Amino acid sequence: MAEPPSPQDPPYSKAHRAAEVVGIAMLLGLTVVGIVQVARYTDDAVELVWVGLGILLGYVLADFASGIVHWLGDRYGTAETPVLGPNFIRPFRAHHVDPKGMTRHDFIETNGNNSMVTVPLMAACFVIFPLDSTLGLFGFCTAVSLSAWVFATNQFHKWSHQDHVPAIVLYLQRLGIILAPSHHNVHHAFPYETYYCITSGWLNAPLHRLKFWSRAEAFVAAVFGVEAFRDVPRDRRG
Repeated sequence: MAEPPSPQDPPYSKAHRAAEVVGIAMLLGLTVVGIVQVARYTDDAVELVWVGLGILLGYVLADFASGIVHWLGDRYGTAETPVLGPNFIRPFRAHHVDPKGMTRHDFIETNGNNSMVTVPLMAACFVIFPLDSTLGLFGFCTAVSLSAWVFATNQFHKWSHQDHVPAIVLYLQRLGIILAPSHHNVHHAFPYETYYCITSGWLNAPLHRLKFWSRAEAFVAAVFGVEAFRDVPRDRRG
């Protein structure tokens, strides 16, 4: 078993940062346009209910998506895996060694990668969902909400590791609306094999009770012959 990577931050190039800035700007622009479009096509109380349900469903789906991505980054591949290893897998593994590391990142570095991932999804919303129907409006709101909350996930995650956060953030954490430190601490207890969802964390308890992650790993091993990465205790790390 390979040792976890060191907590040193991976190389961060000017080109990658520029791409992150562009990604954030595009996502925020598309989000504003999406909100304006929804306002134009929401004519009555019934449609307003569907808009609200779409936003809520998007938030729940973002929590699940964050869990899937987190689980894959924690459990499969190595820091040497081509393409994904240095920029995707390595930060997940290093985060267990240095949980506070992400708190040293600024807004762009924290949220840039997520913006680049969600821009295509957000853009596709405008093509796939016809806003002149209730079902299309619901689908559009769900997809836009999913994209927006996926973008915000790393920020919520970062706040859960910070010693001091704005009062409104602390309030939302205490209400359980966004990821709370006490909740996320369950994941950071060795062997880091549960509570992967990091947007709100709402799905962590039910997925844990269902043994979702261990069953998913058993499925991957049975079908693809790939075993999940097992972390090592801190006292055995170099």
